Amino acid sequence: MDREYCVNFEPRENEELKLLIERYARREDIPQGTYYVKPGDILREISYLYAGQSAHTMFNGDGQEKLSYILTDGWFLAEGLFSDGSDLRIAERYSWARTPLTLYRIDRNVYRTLIEKPVFRSALINSVSAKRAYLQRELESVILERTKDRLKKLFIMLSDPSSSADGEWYPLSHDYYHRDIASIIGSNRVTVSRFVSELAQEGFLRVVNKRIQISKDHITDC
Repeated sequence: MDREYCVNFEPRENEELKLLIERYARREDIPQGTYYVKPGDILREISYLYAGQSAHTMFNGDGQEKLSYILTDGWFLAEGLFSDGSDLRIAERYSWARTPLTLYRIDRNVYRTLIEKPVFRSALINSVSAKRAYLQRELESVILERTKDRLKKLFIMLSDPSSSADGEWYPLSHDYYHRDIASIIGSNRVTVSRFVSELAQEGFLRVVNKRIQISKDHITDC
């Protein structure tokens, strides 16, 4: 599995695109911890993530949270809004600011101007394509794989060989609490803690100073 499918969508720096959006779109600053979109909200604008981190989650009937993905600089929200001729969309996920967040709002009139610009059009298509590929892989994972297998694949994707001190154990590129990991893979904190203990016993991982490291012998092609 390629790292592009990881839950964190890494920043996409494009100064030409930023300058273009700054010129035409409307800026909005979101305080950290704010739920700025909720299921059922009517979306009438495309949003461009200029700075910060935005988490996108869903809850089932029992209140269990599932993290869809975390977006960072250079990504769009509701990017397909005007492509089919519609002027609104009903939100299906919660969106909240993990950090102070700066968005630029793009309404129908601004969209008509920007879509004529190749740099904007290309960025919009890339944003849609990447999220679609990620969500398709997530759906396949939930349907076909056991929870423990999903946890192992997540750890493999997050492993960072470049930060290894000895070349044998790879730390994670992002550190999460067990409750955060549970949200990512659609499980619960207790189950994640149990599987982490099992994987440590199996030699798949070890915990050093409360940080998980993955054995290089288990870094395989998913």
